[in-house]
Formats: sequence, C-alpha cells, structure tokens
Amino acid sequence: MNNEITLRTGDKSMLDDIQGLWEQLNELHMTKSPDFKHHYNAFTFTARKKSLLEKADNGQIYLVAAYDRGVMIGYCVSSITGDSGEIDSIYIEPDYQNKHIGHMLMETSLNWFKANNTRAIDIAVSVGNEDVFGFYAKYGFKPRLTVLRQPLGETEVL
Repeated sequence: MNNEITLRTGDKSMLDDIQGLWEQLNELHMTKSPDFKHHYNAFTFTARKKSLLEKADNGQIYLVAAYDRGVMIGYCVSSITGDSGEIDSIYIEPDYQNKHIGHMLMETSLNWFKANNTRAIDIAVSVGNEDVFGFYAKYGFKPRLTVLRQPLGETEVL
C-alpha cells in the first residue's frame, strides 16, 4: 500500500484541504473525552483554522499531507514560534492507521523542525486519547505536565 502513498508539503494555503479529516479527529476527541464533550461538539474547523492562521502570522506553519491515489488520507500540521515547535494536529484515516503513514508524516515534520533549528517540540494530547502516547514515544516525546481545567459551563472556550 505505501508504494501508492504520496506526500505533499505546504503552508497555510493547504489548511482548507484538511477540513474533512480534522472534523473526523474532532469527532474522535468528542467521543473519547470524558468531561469536555461539549467543547468538541461546539469546536468548529473555522475556529481551529483561525488559531492556526494566527500561529502562521506570528511564526511559521507547515503542513504535510498523505494521499492514496490522489485522496488525502492523513495530515500533520506543525508550527514554530520563536525557537519552539508544536505538532498542532495529526490525523490518519482509520483504514490507513498502523501502515507506516503516521511515521512518514512525523518524520517529514520533525525534519522541518530540525531544518529550522527548533529547540523543543510540544504535542498536546486530549484526555481520553492517551493511547497515542506509545506512537509519540517512538519519536522521543515524553509527558511533561498535565493541565487541569474546571469547566465553567457549556459556553467555556478552550
């Protein structure tokens, strides 16, 4: 299968292309979240895109997308502000998970960070999605801190 997978890299101009996959990721987070389902239910791609564009305005943004015969099946959005990097969002279609595609996306993104002399890279993992820790550990990521939040109602914005 991987011989049919191609990667395309770009910048903020590719953000609209990931909307469908991002919405699947948001749905996954809503399903897995024990306490913040209302947040993911109300969270829109428009709001997420706005926050990513703000990062692009204050630094750099990089997007790598995986395609199978021209159909996007995964993506990774990364950003750099100052000398700090972040994997902002990564998702692979369920049928393509565990097929080395996540590795292709991560390696491409990590090489971008390295080429831009990033000193540290963060990844925020939604509570309920801890099963991805093993994947990130393969790339040297370790839990650093846990942020607790007291929701102040259905209108709380994260």
